[in-house]
Amino acid sequence: MKKVDIALVAKTARVSTMTVSRVINRVPTVSAENQRRVLTAIKQLGYRPNPSAQRLASGKAKPTLGLIIPRFEGIFHSYYALQVIKGCGIAAERLQCDLLLHVAGGNTPLLPAVDGLLFADLFGCEELLDRVVDDRLPVVVLNHYLEELPVTCVAIDNRTAAERVVAYLVRLGHRDIATITGDLKVQAGLDRLDGFMKAMRARHLAVRDGYVRFGNFGLPSARAATEALLALKERPTAIFVASDDMALETIHMASAKRIRVPEELSVVGFDDIPSAATAHVPLTTVRQPLSEMARRGTELLFQQVKGKARRPVKLVLPTELVERQSCRQTWLDH
Repeated sequence: MKKVDIALVAKTARVSTMTVSRVINRVPTVSAENQRRVLTAIKQLGYRPNPSAQRLASGKAKPTLGLIIPRFEGIFHSYYALQVIKGCGIAAERLQCDLLLHVAGGNTPLLPAVDGLLFADLFGCEELLDRVVDDRLPVVVLNHYLEELPVTCVAIDNRTAAERVVAYLVRLGHRDIATITGDLKVQAGLDRLDGFMKAMRARHLAVRDGYVRFGNFGLPSARAATEALLALKERPTAIFVASDDMALETIHMASAKRIRVPEELSVVGFDDIPSAATAHVPLTTVRQPLSEMARRGTELLFQQVKGKARRPVKLVLPTELVERQSCRQTWLDH
């Protein structure tokens, strides 16, 4: 005999498990149609709700917040994922919340009942966010600025950060500046490229043919992009790379070709991972407040869960350029 659980009720009613939980907990924001479908399914299946789920709504148990991290290559070794989990965990402990981690794959999952959801990013999770918004579940999106949707978000100012990198390299005398992008399906990757191009145009600097190489935050893409840039007849004097992992790989590739960094090539990364400071050539990079972003997002979600937030909040956090030894001044011929 098939076990009757909340997932089966959700499937029968054609709603999410979160909606079922909210009907059980008598949350008033569930639409009348969804409430009717859930109650019909509960009666049809003879489902008996777990009393612990009902205690959540009465405030007799800790709120449970869900953290959804989109699955990507190297996720379990990712500095980004580690910092987001750290920031959410610190805030959840202080706020006395339970934190449930979910790694989202390609299929839209049936989620366990939670009181609110944090998205570590939106890549591959757009359909799930639509469901959450339709169900009126408290939600906060990290690392992605949502202009149109009435959803709270906490993002990083990637465009301004990239503009400042270009300004810094130009102050050092560089004019032939190339870039290796991140994944352009991710807002952060696209914004860093946009900021780079905007800053070059503002200074009337041409981006030479082949000077924009497309990566995806992975090391193989960094190797291919660096190989192409270093093979150019008119080689760039500086490269802005969209992540530290890729930037360190760029330096490694240059060294293998006996191109000295920073004497013959300046390199700037993005993230300020721990190894950036301790690398053979300490990396000049952009420090982004990932843990703070996650902490503040968790706090904003908690306010929603407690009914203290009426309108969506849109936050964009600043970055910091950290100067180390991977860049140096260049002397122009003119």
